[in-house]
Amino acid sequence: MSRPASLNPYDKIIDSLAGNPTRIQALFEEERNDRNNEAKEKLLGEEFQGVNVDEILVNTLKNPKYQDPRNCLCIWARPSFQVKDIALQCQLMLKRLSPNLWLTPQDCLHMTVIVVALSITPKELVDKTIKFKPCLKKLASIFHGQQIRLVKPKLSFNEGGVALSFVPAADEETQDSRTKTTDYTYLHLRRDIFALCSEKGVDAETQKGATACHITLARFITQEDHSRNGNPSQEAMAFWVTGIEEINEMLAQKYWPHEGSVPPDSGSWVIDGRRSLDIRAGTIWYGGGQSLDLESEP
Repeated sequence: MSRPASLNPYDKIIDSLAGNPTRIQALFEEERNDRNNEAKEKLLGEEFQGVNVDEILVNTLKNPKYQDPRNCLCIWARPSFQVKDIALQCQLMLKRLSPNLWLTPQDCLHMTVIVVALSITPKELVDKTIKFKPCLKKLASIFHGQQIRLVKPKLSFNEGGVALSFVPAADEETQDSRTKTTDYTYLHLRRDIFALCSEKGVDAETQKGATACHITLARFITQEDHSRNGNPSQEAMAFWVTGIEEINEMLAQKYWPHEGSVPPDSGSWVIDGRRSLDIRAGTIWYGGGQSLDLESEP
């Protein structure tokens, strides 16, 4: 049985902010900054035991026959060429800080909008996909002509890796007259997709935080760059964190709005319909899997 509409986790947040884009953006920024501050404190703490090496990724890289056991069904947003360019710039700088870092390939870059099913068996995935099929055609038109704009790119980080994060646009000006900021934000989009799933009897997952809005750029596959003689190194970790903060200063200077000037459109990401969405199924953790056709018949 699907959840009642009243249990949509996004409704309460939007209502508490009166659906105001400026307040929604402020919430995203506050929580993004809090997560980075918490990560910094943890990574630089005396008790830190080292970065989290992604063992499944390591196995995948070492053995082409290795099968990732985690099957998922998710709704992704694919980045624009401009966003992919920002991502590549960041990845190259991160690689200089940590040469053994694993970087997400450009054609695998994505942002998870909604998780329909997470870490299930192949048979469960087939059943879930069949149940999800009725949602596909409605997903193609869920935007109703609206454009979702994301702004203020910034690196978010923790012990598992690094992501390029965004916040929903508010009243920022844009150089492109065809791109307009409306009261319909990324948070509204997540709410409506979640509601559509519930309406069709599909219970989407809710583990992903409401303000999560990021593309994973890099993961750790070894402790080598952040340890000395086999032990976690505070000096090496401080170098890593400082480097990330310097990249964020560059991103803010180059792509964020500044008083008296219109921010470059290359620093914003417009999600505007079926071309931006990718319904992905299978072993998709690192950008793989297969896409489902949005025009599929139920």
